[in-house]
Amino acid sequence: MLDKRPPAMERDPEQRRPVRIMAAWRPADNRGGMFRDSEPQQAPRLFHRLLPEAFALMRERWIPYGLLALACALSALAVFKKIDLLAVFASGDPLVVLRTPPINVILIAALIAIFFVLPSALRRIQPSFKMTAWRAVITLATLFCVGVATEIGYAAAVIPGIIVGVLMSQALINALLRTGERSSAREAAQTVWGAFRGSFHLTRDHFVTTLGITILSLTILGIPFTLGLIALLVGDSLDARSLIAAAPALFMTFIYCECLRYVLIVRWYRRLEIAHANRELPVAPATTTLPATRTIRRIA
Repeated sequence: MLDKRPPAMERDPEQRRPVRIMAAWRPADNRGGMFRDSEPQQAPRLFHRLLPEAFALMRERWIPYGLLALACALSALAVFKKIDLLAVFASGDPLVVLRTPPINVILIAALIAIFFVLPSALRRIQPSFKMTAWRAVITLATLFCVGVATEIGYAAAVIPGIIVGVLMSQALINALLRTGERSSAREAAQTVWGAFRGSFHLTRDHFVTTLGITILSLTILGIPFTLGLIALLVGDSLDARSLIAAAPALFMTFIYCECLRYVLIVRWYRRLEIAHANRELPVAPATTTLPATRTIRRIA
């Protein structure tokens, strides 16, 4: 029989083009219940649009923050004629002023507000996150354990306390992202313990930078709140009625600084997580160029 195939020189030149065949892809990382590509990921920029992002975080829960600010204003309205905060502050024990009605209401409202700020910040890296009653219990348990461990370190010496505080600084976020919306007490204990281990593994190779972020986050919260408290005391001594406006203003200052602080903390946690994941990824084999008539594509 005659060979009816066209000569090689008459074949379609498109069929002789070399194509790239991808080989041996890395296994996918499915942590957090969501498929993620195992390719090295780009870490978020820490300070990019940090101030506007904090405002956006604050606006997400403006109704509860507004109600808490109203409670602060009402507490100041009830006592502004009966108490001189600056005189209490100068009485010999400055901490006594923290137990006065307007100030302790601000502190209680700030504690409640954390349970709104924290989930809003965590949704920046896990959009489906919800703060449930069980996760609130995990939050309190983790904060208690971190506080006890840090105080033990401070009791032994200052340096061990600082080291423990830095190494455990990511435990709370790690615990909340690891735990489900419902779980048993045993699973909760395992979650908290795993969160401490996870925080240690994330921060041990980035200790100095994590220390810097921790100091910066505390400064973001501490300095404006302290200055606002001093302004509240001075304003109360000049005109007692100023306390009615100063109390909610101090509370909202705390909320904004807390939003700013947690945006920074969550971004740093994400950077640590990406650095840790990329460090554990194996190196992908090089691509091979072979002549072929079609391209082989990855479908899963």
